[in-house]
Amino acid sequence: MKGIYLLAKVNLKQSVIILMPECIRGMLKVASGSLKLLGTERMATFALRRKTLVPAFTFQQKILHKMAFDRNIMLPIFADKVKVRQFVSERVGSKYLTTSFGEFDSLIGLNRTTLPKNFVLKPNHASGAYVICWEGAPRGVILPDREISRIWGSYIIHPDDLVWEHLVNLSSNWMKANYFWKFGKFPEWAYKEIEPQILTEEVLTHNKKIPEDYKFFMVNNECVFIQVRHAVQKRDLYTPNWDLLGARFLYPESGLRTERPIQLTEMLNLAKALAKGLDFIRVDLYITDVGIKFGELTNYPDGGLADIKPKKLSVELAKNWIQNY
Repeated sequence: MKGIYLLAKVNLKQSVIILMPECIRGMLKVASGSLKLLGTERMATFALRRKTLVPAFTFQQKILHKMAFDRNIMLPIFADKVKVRQFVSERVGSKYLTTSFGEFDSLIGLNRTTLPKNFVLKPNHASGAYVICWEGAPRGVILPDREISRIWGSYIIHPDDLVWEHLVNLSSNWMKANYFWKFGKFPEWAYKEIEPQILTEEVLTHNKKIPEDYKFFMVNNECVFIQVRHAVQKRDLYTPNWDLLGARFLYPESGLRTERPIQLTEMLNLAKALAKGLDFIRVDLYITDVGIKFGELTNYPDGGLADIKPKKLSVELAKNWIQNY
């Protein structure tokens, strides 16, 4: 009877997996794999080194090799959202930078009137964490008071829904945390020694909406593909000539067809200028109501936890990525 019960349990599990949408199965697989990295920085470092014992052929494998072995002193500057502004200004000019309202070590004791009604607030020493306070945001979204689980989360809230004390608490949690490593991820060396600051910027818009994010994956100073991030958690991959690749990089495709931007040539030239001399970097740019604006430089897309699907395409796109660390 016990054998029959176990067989039925296995069959039920397989049925549930089969019935899941492919995108959900993929995300669960990534999550399951990341949880095997155990709960200490030392074990996560060991797991990263184990991943790099095999030759790097896919895009993910090359990202992991970069994380494990590349110690270019410029990488922490690229990862630092404050220091990278000077690099961008020197390379391509300050007109591509967002307007900064200042950098702060803490919001404690700071008055709400220090910032304009609409603003973006983000930590300089992390990725994916920000608060957009904007009059175009839907009403009813409230920042968590002291919630720690989503410390690196992102929020878009209306100014009339902003509780300043909650923002102070969230930013204080940012300042006490190190993005370099947390449970379930590989160590990201570039973030390890960044001195935490809080960066405040203008809100970028395009046609009364938050603009789409254009991510240029640059290998040996050539763009190998462009990822377009939509407002929902869906992203599409395009060639530099704006042909849809029909592939995905962690997130599912949107099913939409974004028109070729008239600024594409200018954005490609900007990405090449910022990637000059590097084996790899991802250059994030926005098309806004006031022109092209710089987003960030990313050393380790998705923390090395995702790969391009199908695998054959991942190998093809990574084949010219030469790594001599």
